Parts: sequence; structure tokens; C-alpha cells
Amino acid sequence: MELEDRIYALMMDALDGELTPDEQTELNAHLEARPSYKAEWLAMQSVDQLLRQSPTIAPAADFAQRTIARLPNQQVRIWVISAVYISLLITGILPLVLGLWVFSQLGDELIEPAFIEMALQSLAEGYQVALAVSRAMVSAMGELVIQQPVLLGWLLVLGGIASLWGGIYRQLVTQTQPLSA
Repeated sequence: MELEDRIYALMMDALDGELTPDEQTELNAHLEARPSYKAEWLAMQSVDQLLRQSPTIAPAADFAQRTIARLPNQQVRIWVISAVYISLLITGILPLVLGLWVFSQLGDELIEPAFIEMALQSLAEGYQVALAVSRAMVSAMGELVIQQPVLLGWLLVLGGIASLWGGIYRQLVTQTQPLSA
């Protein structure tokens, strides 16, 4: 057994009150020699004390029966999932079938140069409209920031807070992970 595992096993036994005097002496020696384990031990004792002091709440007598009764019927669930998959399949195939039918009905007209030119012109105009809309949105957002600089400051503060808490979370996660020996 690795030393780290041994220390954690001693801590768990100590919380359960199952340590012999020799094991208690061993745990105390490890905790005094390793401050990080001592801090973790103190936290574990606090949590254990909190859990022992909290009142025990028992579920209602018919909790299990009511919960099982609320679970969906497996047969119904299979039918619903099948219906969803079939509808997704149809909605994916239907446009393809419709497009093939239109092409088969209007195939000669669709490949004429006038139609192709009109389609390309429509695509170009659609691109111009999309470009104008996106420019207007960026311009409007810029104007909003100029008129209300507090919004930009507020967003920067929120981003900073999120970044700060992300760093704190990463530090807590790396500190609570067991050390490899």
C-alpha cells in the first residue's frame, strides 16, 4: 500500500473511531510531517462533524412506490423514441425527395442559362443583404458601447470575475487531488 493510501485509510478509520493507539500515533506523525494532509484532515473532521450534527431525514413511507409509479412505461418510451427517430428520418429525406421531384419536373428549365444567371444574381443580392445587415449590427453594437460605456465595463468585470473564479476552482481541484508518490 502506498504511503498516501495508508494515510487516507488511517484518516477514514480515525473518523470512524476504529484506530488502535499505534495507528493513532502513526497518523499524528504523518499529519505533523505533512501540512497539506493536516489541512485536509481538519477539513475532513469539519465535514464529518457537520454531517453527524445534521438531523437525519427519512423519506416518506411510500416514496419508493410513488417514484417507481412515476417512471415512464418502457413500451411507451420505445414507441416515443421510435416516433422521434422516424420523424427525424422523414424530415431529412422529405426535402431530398421533394428536390428530386422538382428537378425531374422542371429539369429542362433549371439548366437553362437564363435561370442559372437569375439564380446567381439572387444569391449575390442575398449576400449583399446579409453583409449589409451584419455591418449594421456591428455598427449598432459599436454605437451602443459608445453611448453606454458602462455596459462594456460591466461585461469586462463579469469576464474578470468568471476568470478569477475559474482560476480559484482550478487551484482547489489540483489541491484536493491526491499526490502521487
